[in-house]
Amino acid sequence: MAKKIEHVPADKFMTLDEIAAFVADARAAGASGSDIPQGRLSFGGKLQQLNIAVADRSPAEDAVDEA
Repeated sequence: MAKKIEHVPADKFMTLDEIAAFVADARAAGASGSDIPQGRLSFGGKLQQLNIAVADRSPAEDAVDEA
């Protein structure tokens, strides 16, 4: 089953620090650089939410990535 990592801003819009925290959480949950996150934008184009579904990986898949 996939894990859903979701971040919403402390205020109205996400800051660069909040985006960095989202990326760190997603990587820690097993997301790779090729995974595609989804986001919600305001009418003005500012980021309001980020989420990503991270598939559960077997230990064998992790061993292949580390090689």
